[in-house]
Amino acid sequence: MTASTPTVHSRQCPAQRRARRSPLPVDAGSVTTEMAMLVLPLAALMAMFAIFCTQVAGARMDLNSTASAASRAASMARSPQDAQVAATQAAQANLASHHRTCDPLQVTVDTSHFVRGGQVAVTITCTMSTAGLTGLGLPGSLTGSATTHAVIDTYRGLDAGGGS
Repeated sequence: MTASTPTVHSRQCPAQRRARRSPLPVDAGSVTTEMAMLVLPLAALMAMFAIFCTQVAGARMDLNSTASAASRAASMARSPQDAQVAATQAAQANLASHHRTCDPLQVTVDTSHFVRGGQVAVTITCTMSTAGLTGLGLPGSLTGSATTHAVIDTYRGLDAGGGS
């Protein structure tokens, strides 16, 4: 054959070339079934993980809010002892309003600068059950803590033991 002579295959129209192909295999469509069996459980797992992460983020924001409320309550107390009581009560009330349960709940109040114009720091440490966070009954627990500071009003009257 010379280079100028066309081959037989190039003269066939595309429809003739398609007709010579083998017919579709018998298992056509099984890939779709296999993908559905793989993709749907993975999608459900990813959705559950997204819900869990959202709940953990919400719990973290609630913990920060609780620490802020506790430090504000402590800054309004008249003595360091009252500040500890006020911070603990405010933390418990704030967590209850957010429908959160800590077991245990630890409230630490730093009153080393409990003077007019000073500040009070409150650290909240909370351990929550993961079953309560997700609603799925997952075992385990998560522990988080948050610290906030509040300034004691310069014109606030303090007890004699409070450094007035």
